Amino acid sequence: MDLAATFAPITNQPRSTKLALGAVLILAVLGGGYFLLISPAQSEVAALRAKNDSLQAEVTQNRAVAANLSRFRQEAIVLRRRLDAVRERLPNEKEIPPLYRTVSNLAFQSGLAFSIFQPREPQQKDFYAEVPITVSAEVGYHQLGNFFERLTRLPRIVNVDELKLTGINKPTGSVRADMTLKTYMFKTEPGAGGGKR
Repeated sequence: MDLAATFAPITNQPRSTKLALGAVLILAVLGGGYFLLISPAQSEVAALRAKNDSLQAEVTQNRAVAANLSRFRQEAIVLRRRLDAVRERLPNEKEIPPLYRTVSNLAFQSGLAFSIFQPREPQQKDFYAEVPITVSAEVGYHQLGNFFERLTRLPRIVNVDELKLTGINKPTGSVRADMTLKTYMFKTEPGAGGGKR
């Protein structure tokens, strides 16, 4: 088949028709090229730009975290020291019986004559338990003050609560002191040892 004979109907057309057909052909090629090549590439470029923006935001956020990391580590060290100081002042469950003996010895050294020294069940709070001790003793005012002063020197927290003084009809000038001593026990995490939650 002769190529010239095939295109003869087009080549024999007037010049304006040839130009119109050429323009339609060029538009078809450009349109096809746009829809087949450029449009998918633009979609891919837009998706890559969005991903790039997301990654840039993540990098900026991570840089901000990294810049503050040393400050956060310093704060964690300070908070850990505070926690250790609190743990030192709050005995765990194993340290409660020796604390009872220490308080009892302080009372004896101060001249208190106990009629009641009764530890009660701990009352659970957030991260600690309150451990009350019911105390009733016959004592002079100065001896009681001496006992309270010795309690303040303990490394553990022991508070005096519900203090009630009643005069005793004796020539010694003694009073009956009924009070609740409260110490606090640090609650350890389950499985950490040293106490129950």
